[in-house]
Amino acid sequence: MNISIFISLLFALQILYWIVGRASSKKINGKDDYFLAGRSVKLFPLMMTFLATQVGGGMILGAANEAYVFGWPVLLYPLGGALGLIFLGSGMGKKLAEFKVSTVAQIFEVTYGSKMLKKVASILSIASLFMILVGQIIASNKFLVSIGFNNQALFIAFWAIVIIYTAQGGLKAVISTDIVQAIFFSVMFLVCFGFVLYTTTEAQSIPSPTWGNFTDVSPKMCGWLLMPLLFMVIEQDMGQRCFAGASSKIVSRASFLAGIISLIVCIVPVFFGSLASSMGMQVPEGGSVLMTFISKTTGPWMTALTGCAILAAIISTATSLINAISSNLSNDFKLPVFKKVNTMRVMQGITCIISIGAIFFAFYFDNVVDILIQNYELSVSCLFIPLFIALFKKRGNFLSALIAIAFGAAGFVLFRIYPMAFPKEIASILLSLTGYGIGELITHYQNKRINQIA
Repeated sequence: MNISIFISLLFALQILYWIVGRASSKKINGKDDYFLAGRSVKLFPLMMTFLATQVGGGMILGAANEAYVFGWPVLLYPLGGALGLIFLGSGMGKKLAEFKVSTVAQIFEVTYGSKMLKKVASILSIASLFMILVGQIIASNKFLVSIGFNNQALFIAFWAIVIIYTAQGGLKAVISTDIVQAIFFSVMFLVCFGFVLYTTTEAQSIPSPTWGNFTDVSPKMCGWLLMPLLFMVIEQDMGQRCFAGASSKIVSRASFLAGIISLIVCIVPVFFGSLASSMGMQVPEGGSVLMTFISKTTGPWMTALTGCAILAAIISTATSLINAISSNLSNDFKLPVFKKVNTMRVMQGITCIISIGAIFFAFYFDNVVDILIQNYELSVSCLFIPLFIALFKKRGNFLSALIAIAFGAAGFVLFRIYPMAFPKEIASILLSLTGYGIGELITHYQNKRINQIA
């Protein structure tokens, strides 16, 4: 890759994103505008922001790296995310939108009548989203280092621009830049795919895909498919988009279409990773399989543009996560209020602090996909059962939800300490469901006893 071309394109695009974000951030009034874009987002921008939020470092760089090792089974990972969006489009997103809340955690207060459960759900959400954000920053750093871009000052400048327009404009800025970024990375991935298919003999013949060592890959397959799918229903950044939609019908259509497009886009890195392996392509230690493959099969301009598209995918996911975490903190907790300090400035300050903290943490971790899957699993194990039931039950049982969260957390830890043949992800969810059932039985017998005494 020609680094000069790449850096010039990268910062030109960053300036474009900043201009678009700044233009959309004018006339923001209050939390609803800052975190939910006034609850008036139409079909196309909502579809594109769903797509941009879903397709990030894990789906692109992480999936290609895993496909290089394990082959086509890695397709289950982007498939899980795509099915999650389609799941939202089949009615789950509509049900979330009908709650008229600001965060997913607030559903626990509405349904189960407990501020404590809301805060617990919010803390779990913040922890998961923060580590997923760290994963995006790790992906960007590994990617830049792998192509010879190892300048810490420019890396910080790169993320500083992202932080500025995200903090300044809230969800409106995020959605506006998401549209530009999603169009850019979708077009570039498909153009690159077509170019490789047309010019590379091995790609034209499309050799039989290797399924890797099944013994090594089988324990990962359930997590790859199930965790992104279920996490989509309880994820704050996805819930935030459901709450921001102009209508529940628009939310359903937008998420369904985004799911279809995301699967098409994410097939490309899995295909390239598998093809690189079948071609016996050598990847430098710590390097990106995807960029190694693209640089060896295309020209410098195509490589530079595709590199910028990969970073656009990472940025679009990161900005959504930053805004979602800030939304949890601002809406679910009473933050200290200082006299003569503008509320908007407080929200912008929180957004900046979150971003800086994630950059700091990113230097202590390495594997992108493993970080993402583990944090999906943490939230899904604890929150999926009580939240899924809340979508269909207007008044829930506080005790049932509390035990479900506790059992899910216990399962998340227990099945790591004592592995079993049965998939630990499903085991944790079933344990959480058991906890919910125990809560229902306890409440039933308590009520029965009270009625007998009366």
